Amino acid sequence: MKQLRSKKKRILLPLLALIALLIVAWTIWGNVTIETCRISIQSDKLPSSFQNFKIVQISDLHNHAWGDKLTDRIRKEAPDMIVVTGDLVDSSRTDVDVAMELIDQAVKIAPTYYVTGNHEAWLNDYESLERRLSEAGVHLMDDKRVWIERGGARINLIGLQDPDFTERGAFDGVQESMVTTKLKGLLIENCYNVVLCHRPELFEGYVKTGADLVLTGHAHGGQVRIPFVGGLVAPNQGLFPRYTEGVYRKGGTDMVVSRGLGNSILPIRINNPPELLVITLSNDLN
Repeated sequence: MKQLRSKKKRILLPLLALIALLIVAWTIWGNVTIETCRISIQSDKLPSSFQNFKIVQISDLHNHAWGDKLTDRIRKEAPDMIVVTGDLVDSSRTDVDVAMELIDQAVKIAPTYYVTGNHEAWLNDYESLERRLSEAGVHLMDDKRVWIERGGARINLIGLQDPDFTERGAFDGVQESMVTTKLKGLLIENCYNVVLCHRPELFEGYVKTGADLVLTGHAHGGQVRIPFVGGLVAPNQGLFPRYTEGVYRKGGTDMVVSRGLGNSILPIRINNPPELLVITLSNDLN
């Protein structure tokens, strides 16, 4: 009996060590690689000239220095437009130079549009970042709208400033009211409206106002992704958050949530690699 137990132990210990090693390797790999995720959004409101219009979404970089690994991927996608949906920098370890290395390359690839996140709202000197983004040729979209034209048709692109600029730490209901009030004044009827906003937890507000497509981040994919369950925790959503990655649809509104490209308070992702989103628009519903 002792020999049997000893034999089992000799087999079990190396097996557990191997499993632990694989988990560590998987976790490391999931924090140093970028996953390119492609999403198709269909709408009969989209003008036919915007068929296959490609948007690359960058979100939640948090000063992570990906260098050519990221810019080469963006360039390879040949996007029609690049959007940055907040938290380009991290308020606790701000390095504007790292953020601008990415931005200086992005504007050479495609027109680049930017909205703030909560970390920009928390900066002591956001104006410095804003000035450098503007000088680089980025379209600053906080509480603004612009026409995007293609083939004689156009869509309406809207950007919303992060609500923490107005009232930091306000309840979601207050923030939703703030965002929807702004959004109502920027939407165009009988037009395809694309909204850039950092916050996925305000989904119901986007739906109420009738936005067609909303591009968001902030949730970091739930930080730890549990198989068959989803994300573990997200800012402003708490444990087992509802909106963490991919596409959420309600009524006529599609909301895309990016898992983001960096980390903030929690430095490690588990089963949740950083993500570059490629969104292709289509008016073909078949």
